[in-house]
Amino acid sequence: MRLSKKAAGFVAAAALLATVAPAATAVASPRSTCYGGRVCLYAGFDYNRGQVDHWRDFVRDDSNLEDNNWLNWDFSNSWHSMNNETSSVRNRIGCSATLWQHPGYTGAHSTFTHNSNDGFLTNNAVGNNRTSAIDIWCR
Repeated sequence: MRLSKKAAGFVAAAALLATVAPAATAVASPRSTCYGGRVCLYAGFDYNRGQVDHWRDFVRDDSNLEDNNWLNWDFSNSWHSMNNETSSVRNRIGCSATLWQHPGYTGAHSTFTHNSNDGFLTNNAVGNNRTSAIDIWCR
């Protein structure tokens, strides 16, 4: 009897994990979308349209993108560092977000207000493929 209660506990835990895991990925943002409450960075111009779909979304600051990898369209890890690889941005976090050229929030930077997009970072101070940190701040 004791073993069957233990087995039932394992089955219940596995079912709970299976139910919770998909919900965690539902807020992610491949294929040029960006859900509310997120700042989304894309490796390609125009939010990766017609390009390899490498993306990542953020809900808080990150002072060094070197230790972050892009995600693929299917949510798998690309194993490709994000450092100096961002070409477009969407801001849906509800606050301003600043992209910085160097780790530790230094160098050239560009700030994007809530609901702003830029599919071509070449025309910004931070520039194309130069983002190394993201600073999300609310007043």
